[in-house]
Amino acid sequence: MLENRNDLLEIKKAEIVSIIEKTNISSREEINSKVIMQSLLKSGGLMITPPQQEPPMMHMLIIDSLSSYNKGESIKPGNVKLNIRRLVESLPGLTEAVVGIAMDITILKVCAALNIWKMLRDITTIEITKEQAIAVVALWDNCNQQQRITLEKGFECFKSLYENIETSNCTWEQYIKLISDLEKIGSLEVDRNGIWLREWVSKRYTR
Repeated sequence: MLENRNDLLEIKKAEIVSIIEKTNISSREEINSKVIMQSLLKSGGLMITPPQQEPPMMHMLIIDSLSSYNKGESIKPGNVKLNIRRLVESLPGLTEAVVGIAMDITILKVCAALNIWKMLRDITTIEITKEQAIAVVALWDNCNQQQRITLEKGFECFKSLYENIETSNCTWEQYIKLISDLEKIGSLEVDRNGIWLREWVSKRYTR
């Protein structure tokens, strides 16, 4: 029976907390990166499994066992998974809770998730903004069962949520730029049928 390497799991959790701490959302002193991490885990938006290792086994003390002993050295990889749909579904009533939303933890969680997403896909050139987080929430809240939504409907949904939160107008050009940036980090794809929202991304690790 394989044993969980919880020591490696804790190291990986610390790495993700470090990623969150480096994002813009954690620049304010009152925002605790560990709290954000726990919120992501609780919502199911972030899932982490520990690598597993064969437990050490007793060997008879003979020359052959000393020379060929390798039990317990093969570590099967654990996984870090980010599920944007689970995260967004855990944000009840976001579209109605527009008062004071600029500092609302729900938007911060989406920003944190997207920054972790960026880390998992080894992308380093794109900053996740509150506008992009709003776009993700608007698209996920209104997509169909196939996780698809047309560009036009996506714009209507984004425009409504954005203008309620920011109390300012947005343009089609602004929206298309956001969609393009989100496509670059792999959180969605655009084809002739519109927008496909990717379900999750995962990364294997052993150390």
